Formats: sequence, C-alpha cells, structure tokens
Amino acid sequence: MSQNLIGKGIWIDKIAKQLIDREKKLGRSTDIIITESGLGASGIPHIGSLADADRSFAITLGVQELGFQSKTIAYSDDLDGLRKIPDGFPKKLEKYLLHPVSLIPDYYKCHDSYGNHMTSLLTGALDDLNIEYEPKSAFTVYDKGELSHHIDKILRNSSIIGKKIEDITGQSKFKNTLPYFPICKKCGKMYTAESSNYDTKTMKVIYTCNSITINNINFEGCKYQGEADIRRADGKLS
Repeated sequence: MSQNLIGKGIWIDKIAKQLIDREKKLGRSTDIIITESGLGASGIPHIGSLADADRSFAITLGVQELGFQSKTIAYSDDLDGLRKIPDGFPKKLEKYLLHPVSLIPDYYKCHDSYGNHMTSLLTGALDDLNIEYEPKSAFTVYDKGELSHHIDKILRNSSIIGKKIEDITGQSKFKNTLPYFPICKKCGKMYTAESSNYDTKTMKVIYTCNSITINNINFEGCKYQGEADIRRADGKLS
C-alpha cells in the first residue's frame, strides 16, 4: 500500500482514499462525503444488519481521518411490504402480509408502527456502540417528495432501464411493467399492485391490483384500479 496514505493503512483508509480520489476525478464536490447504511425494517435485525451500518460508519471515520467532512445516514427501509411473519410473532399479523411495515400497528404497542419497532432494535444497538448516524425513514422521504425528481426520471426512461436490467440480470419483467410498487388504495397491499402506465403530467402511476406469488405463496389482489402519486408515500421504487 502507498506510503502517502493517511492513517494506519488498513482497509478503511484505503477505501476512504479511493472514494475521495474518485469524487475528485469526477469533478464532484468533496465538501461533505456521505456514507449510507440500509436498515431492514420488516424483520428482526441480525449481525449482518449491524455490520452494514458499522462498515458505513468506519468509512466515514476514514474519510474524516483524511481531513474531509463526512457523515453516515442510517436509512430505514420502512416502506417495504411485510413478506413473512418473523419467528415468535403472532399469526394474526397474517392479515398485514404485503402491507408496508410503516403502516402496520406495533404488536408490542411501544412504537407507532411495526416498522418503527424493528428499526429501533437496530438503531438502539448502534447507539450502544456509539456509532454516529443521521436517521432517515423511507416512508418520510417518499411522503415529503424528496425522491420525486429521481422517480420521475426513472419512470420516463423505464424502457431503457428495463432493457438494461434484462441485459445484466436476465430478468425481463421490467420490460413490461414499471419499476415502481404502488400501495393499493383499496386493500393496502404492495407487490400485488402492478404498474402499467405513468402519467408525466400528473406524476401518477396507473396500476391494477392483481395476484402475485412470493416465496411459493399466492397472494390474491383485489382487482382495484387506481393511481399512485410519486410525490407521496403511495408506493416506492422496486
């Protein structure tokens, strides 16, 4: 490893230097370097969830060691749908399967949603380890329209993206449907609501709630046809 590396020369310092060099090469601002960790909010956190956040914060420390400002964002994926009931949780949660976890009541009644309860289990561990982070909620970010510009750009170019996804992964499904999961306004489920068109003027996705098979389980849609506003938490990017 090059002797001009600041720090002790461990992998954190190496990644931090590569990151700064890349940003400079691309001509982007290095006023503040943001690292991010995704927090799963649909199941009980595990060591891998904690490790992801640890690594993000470690790189932030490496960037700071190089003399640059940096912070870590802990982004909770609390707009994901509940795909299965975690072990030890009651069967009555079955009625909420495929519902966004931020809209499911907290079984333990100590948080305002199931998603917030799960997120708090992980952020509590981060606090115990003195990891510094800025919390963000997917539900809040979508509901405030912070991603609407990016979602609009993606949906306008969905045919190009669908072809690229097929080239890279072999999956052709996004050639025929938009890469956006609406929340059905009638039954409250995600994933069953299939996007068909995007109205660029109203910034709304047109969908039909159909059936879908996930983990060998068939979920029936309610056949409702509706619209999802991409400027609100009416759905999320797939």
